[in-house]
Amino acid sequence: MDTLFLFSAALNLDAPWRVERVEFLPSKEKPSMTELHIYVGFARGGKFHCPEEGCVESMTAYDTSERTWRHLDFFQYKTYLHAALPRIRCKEHGTKTVSVPWARPNCGFTLLFEGWLVELSKHLPVVAIARMVDEHGTRLWKILHHYVEAARSRQDLSAVDAIGMDETSRKGHNYITIAVDLKRRNVLYVTEGKDHKTVGCFVEDFRAHGGSTENVGVITCDTSLGFRKGILENFPEAHTIIDKFHVIKHCNEAVDKVRKEEAKTNELLRRTKYIWLKNEKNLTENQREKKTALCRKHLRTARAYCMRIALQEIYETCMDKEHADERLRRLCSWMMHSRLDPMKEFARLVRRHSEEILNYFKYKYTNAVLEGMNSVIQNLKCRARGFRNIEYFKTMIYLVCGKLDLDVVVAQP
Repeated sequence: MDTLFLFSAALNLDAPWRVERVEFLPSKEKPSMTELHIYVGFARGGKFHCPEEGCVESMTAYDTSERTWRHLDFFQYKTYLHAALPRIRCKEHGTKTVSVPWARPNCGFTLLFEGWLVELSKHLPVVAIARMVDEHGTRLWKILHHYVEAARSRQDLSAVDAIGMDETSRKGHNYITIAVDLKRRNVLYVTEGKDHKTVGCFVEDFRAHGGSTENVGVITCDTSLGFRKGILENFPEAHTIIDKFHVIKHCNEAVDKVRKEEAKTNELLRRTKYIWLKNEKNLTENQREKKTALCRKHLRTARAYCMRIALQEIYETCMDKEHADERLRRLCSWMMHSRLDPMKEFARLVRRHSEEILNYFKYKYTNAVLEGMNSVIQNLKCRARGFRNIEYFKTMIYLVCGKLDLDVVVAQP
């Protein structure tokens, strides 16, 4: 089989495009390395379409412009495509350079190279990929950002009616806010900060993608006043649910405060933190025996622990909002009469947010999806040893957690 025909077939070139020659040449930057250079041309008299969208004009070239693209490696050899791009004169749009089927306009990489990069970036840090392909990381980030934004621009969020919002750490006390579709389980929006302004930024982007705030019936979040203020301002018709895991987390923190205070005068409570915070089924046999022995000593920590168990049972057994409301009121009354200041403070928190807490028993939504994504996001951060540029961090979150339709945008030049 003719070598040039073979390479034309491998590159999936259609007339009038064809491979005219193939050469192995030493690299200009590293003369000891060999590169593969493929030169693409077109048949004399070949006609080309105007690159402007919707234009059906077809004409011959009057001039050419030399271009080069990085392609997928051929075995161990870096591969480059070279072509003299035809220039045409369109009656409607004037002088134009023809688009090629193997690359985007004004891009130095072929579509196959970019598609491979996008897929590889889901599993490896960009800095490692840059070393593998011997390219500057900034060039690779530009490719990823282009495809992520192109895929996001095609998103239709008109059917989204249940949203979860939570913050996660970017670096130290710098936070980003994540908005998630609770039904489809994908990231909708990422922005810096964790105050009420982040909700406004999300709503602006949400509407730009066809979303309607009037269609959103449920929003889950934590007890953050910033989120609640933003939700009230932008989603007046939505029912806010304070995530049950955050409520139990606050209760656990109150129990631990009781333990710390009592441990100052009782040596038995030293180094017993996780005995009181773990669920019973997660305790080892030794931990279970030790906790049983401590409970027999009528400790204040044991009383606080019983309140925490009572809260967990409410979430596990109550089937409707009315029943949960009754039991939660009794639990708060018990806490307020317990003479345990941390538990009294927790009871006040529950009373302040009672309506949002009780909404869980009607709609049964939690931030479990967000907590799982938070683990993935933190893993992305660790894998990359952190992100100095917030836009890089956001791009990677959308790429891995956004469930974007990248196949369509990567396939289009």
